Amino acid sequence: MKKILFILIVFTQIGFSQESVSKPRLIVGIMVDGLQQRHLDQLWTRLDANGFKKLAGEGAKFERVVCNIVSAGNVTDIATLLTGTVPYYHGVVSTNVYDRSTDKVTSVFSDKQQSGIETNLKLSAKSLRANTIVDELMLASQGNSKSYAIGIHPEDVIALGGHGSNGVVWMDDVFMKWCSTAYYKGGMPWQAVDMNSSGGFQRIADRVWQPLYAPNSYVSALNEKNTTSFEYKATQKKSAKGAASILKNTPSANSLVAELGLRICREEKLGLDQFPDALMLQFTVRPPFEKKLSVQSVEKEDMYLRLDNELQFLIQKIESNIGKENVLFVLFGNQTSSYSPEELLENNIYAGYFNANRSMALLSSYLMAIYGPEKWIQGYYAKHIYLNKALIEEKKIDFKEIQEVAKEFLLEFEGVQSAYSFGQLMSIAAGTDTEMSKIRNSSYKNLAGDIILTLMPGWLEVDDNASSVGETDALISYLPLYFYGWKIAQQTIAAKHQITDIAPTLSYILCIAYPNAAIGTSIKLANNE
Repeated sequence: MKKILFILIVFTQIGFSQESVSKPRLIVGIMVDGLQQRHLDQLWTRLDANGFKKLAGEGAKFERVVCNIVSAGNVTDIATLLTGTVPYYHGVVSTNVYDRSTDKVTSVFSDKQQSGIETNLKLSAKSLRANTIVDELMLASQGNSKSYAIGIHPEDVIALGGHGSNGVVWMDDVFMKWCSTAYYKGGMPWQAVDMNSSGGFQRIADRVWQPLYAPNSYVSALNEKNTTSFEYKATQKKSAKGAASILKNTPSANSLVAELGLRICREEKLGLDQFPDALMLQFTVRPPFEKKLSVQSVEKEDMYLRLDNELQFLIQKIESNIGKENVLFVLFGNQTSSYSPEELLENNIYAGYFNANRSMALLSSYLMAIYGPEKWIQGYYAKHIYLNKALIEEKKIDFKEIQEVAKEFLLEFEGVQSAYSFGQLMSIAAGTDTEMSKIRNSSYKNLAGDIILTLMPGWLEVDDNASSVGETDALISYLPLYFYGWKIAQQTIAAKHQITDIAPTLSYILCIAYPNAAIGTSIKLANNE
């Protein structure tokens, strides 16, 4: 009898100990496309105490989160932060990838086995080869936790949602509606369906965007002699040739995400039981037709100020419903350059835009002159060149020879820093902060090209539509990151940490396993006990 009583006491104590482990009931991930710390510093006096200032100033501010990966779009940065590993393992090397089998550039998350919801896009997280922090949260609770991802761009939102979310939603800037994929078990959340059918999405999209304040009162107007106002409608077209609108680069996009996010949080009762939930949101501070990365336009500053208002309302509603001590907000951005090549050129600094299609045309002509009039280059995307291996073998040409000839020619192009083969990257040892290390970390075996380029500092790659492929070519780039809420004390983390350390840190806070390919370590934070 005494033994039985002793066993019951022990198990009771263990159960009490497990239940009393303090962890957030809700984690709110807020990814802001284009966010930079220096922008917040510049606008600090104009921001409200309960928006960006609360998120960036009242919790943990990470000053040196290093991204030892090549900048290739938001989706790669998001996947790396949430998996705690690099593209070499998780496989998400860029927003789009070149597919040798089809000779086409497709979404990194393209999945022909899936069906879209309110869209023709067939996407899934299948190509994300590692677990995310959201996946681990769902696994730890055996499906009792709830998670949703809502945002602007499909690939970015799928990376935010991982494999196990209940629902993932992005916006269609042609037909003005929410979209999703049947890959997720919950399909498209009914709240998104309702916003589509009731006209709620369209009503927000139809808003006319004008400055919140007098144009000459903006910080960005201080150096302008004649500051003018502006007026945009989110439904206006990006270009005369395309069907897409400017919706995704207007405050309407942020309002849509905040509206749906709060509604799901309230109606799905996120954070109100013992199983931690996740709400992942994507916003933007990139105005239409942006050419400068600094806060040099009234539009960009107005985007920040309007988003600041959205964040105030979001934080206030979630904290009042769940309690500040029960929710952890994680605010982060993406890799970006401080200045665009255009801004650098205006100040006589060496910089430029690398147009890959023109460069590949020159390389193709050069190879034809040496080896004959054949298609020696099969494809190209995001600094990866794919040689026509079948043709080279058929013509009995030494593959390494033509590869070296192409590499030497590419080094003559303005803006090109170096050219490597995938085998070269894999065989040569390199330090953690070197150029070769960044390229190797960012190359996935099934997607890597036969030649991989790097560009000089100040140079960015653009496609034929003048859209950038990646945001920076700096040898060392940083990602803005802030934790606020729960028990996080106000503090500044000045020590250098890798982007891959963030997922393990969140795992520790949530008392769950590290993502299965994580290579980072947990960061020790000061808490308010």
